[in-house]
Amino acid sequence: MKSKNYIPRILEDYAFDETLTGRHMVFVAGPRQVGKTMLARQWLERRGCAPLYFNWDDISTRRAYLADSRFFESPARSLGIQDPWIVFDEIHKRTRWRDILKGAYDVFGREFRFLITGSARLDLFRHSGDSLVGRYNLFHMMPLSIREVMRMPGENCFLAETGLEMQAEIFRERISRPVAPEIIEAYETLCRYGPFPEPFLRQNDRFCRKWHQDYISLVVREDLRDISRVTELDKVEDILVLLSPRLTAPLSMANLAGELEVAHTTVKRWLEQLKRLYLVFPVAPWTKKIPRGLRKEKKWYFLDWYYAPEGAARLENMTATYLFRVCLAMTDMGYGNYSLHYVKTIDKKEIDFIIARDNRPILAVEVKSGDTALSKPLKHRRRWFPNTPTLGVQVVDRRGVLQAHPDNTWVVSIERLLPLLV
Repeated sequence: MKSKNYIPRILEDYAFDETLTGRHMVFVAGPRQVGKTMLARQWLERRGCAPLYFNWDDISTRRAYLADSRFFESPARSLGIQDPWIVFDEIHKRTRWRDILKGAYDVFGREFRFLITGSARLDLFRHSGDSLVGRYNLFHMMPLSIREVMRMPGENCFLAETGLEMQAEIFRERISRPVAPEIIEAYETLCRYGPFPEPFLRQNDRFCRKWHQDYISLVVREDLRDISRVTELDKVEDILVLLSPRLTAPLSMANLAGELEVAHTTVKRWLEQLKRLYLVFPVAPWTKKIPRGLRKEKKWYFLDWYYAPEGAARLENMTATYLFRVCLAMTDMGYGNYSLHYVKTIDKKEIDFIIARDNRPILAVEVKSGDTALSKPLKHRRRWFPNTPTLGVQVVDRRGVLQAHPDNTWVVSIERLLPLLV
């Protein structure tokens, strides 16, 4: 599994598809050190546009802009190619960056193509007045997946289908394919080292541990300060420590606030900031027509499952991350509005995850460490979703499991399911 080569990303299959984006600017947002810059440079290299990479953290780029707002035009035209791509990396850190992009696109949008990469603030600006409406498409770049590290050929996810019958047919065919030993190795390596490119490629325990320690501090103490006015950074880091043993259950904000000795609203605000930095993400309860269902408390997971305790919690976190990324990707690709939920009732009956498209459940997923006995809530899920039949999957961390049950329900090894997701 060790390789120093660039790992092509699934995002490339759709973010640069003109049938989806037209000639809009392509915005790629995602966590720090996820590989956005590498993707941008590789994209330029393959299109003969390598000189057209401009990082706005570089003082020479900022000076060039101050001297001439059209500083990128001459290098682009000098290449002598049609529709050259221009990359503006980290431009969102600059004052009036939206006006800069608006001006560049309005003048050159018919001749040049623009790729804009960044992290939290690039995704955040949509919540404010947006002067770039109608000029861009935003895509999310997530950490590595099994499909990417195995360089598996692209194919539409079964969740893109609108009807259960077609979903179930495609799922049955793909889940039944032989699992190569390399896929199992990729799963085990990702589970051990996490999905970020650098520790995954190094595959060294000491390096991986140090990288993950530094990553948390770097994001909290630099990026959080950049997008918020939070000053109690030590306590924000403490949230991540306290979150780790709470991953598999709905999170009590009141209990967490008590341990941190801060207000309930403060904890809620800090978690939202950490979500914007792609450190954690919430899974909300599915509340529609669920008798005695929990309605308020969300479950929270790390985007990088390395921070989850080894064993059952890491297995559930890893599955949650895959389902979260497929929801983002399917939404970005224009198949609908996909969202991730869980079901839990007051009497403790639960299904770990529900994927909904346009507020209609389509996939139910239960996670078990090794128990191949079909979960009763998953088996009887129709009582919760009587009018919206769903595909049901129970994943287990045991090799060689492939069981079909009635009502489009399966019990399968986790390394069978994850490669079917983007």
